[in-house]
Amino acid sequence: MGDKEKRLKDIREWLIENIFRDGYVMFSDAREVGQIDLIEVIASLYNEYHNAVMGKPYDYMFHWANKCGSWVDEDLFDRVLKEEHQDEVDN
Repeated sequence: MGDKEKRLKDIREWLIENIFRDGYVMFSDAREVGQIDLIEVIASLYNEYHNAVMGKPYDYMFHWANKCGSWVDEDLFDRVLKEEHQDEVDN
């Protein structure tokens, strides 16, 4: 296992143990800020990072979010960037 892969694995395990499996973090009202679900942001960021390091998406963070009663789509940035681009075109 290379350095990048090990770092990726370490970050994933930290996210799982310290965010997704932490009941206080996961069930706090503070995880949602306005219309932004912080769990979706974290899962999408991890998926982007995994893609950058491994050359393919992880596509499994939804599982860890689901374990604590949440649900995420891992393509958050595809959606929000598309919406922002459309807003620019419309204006």
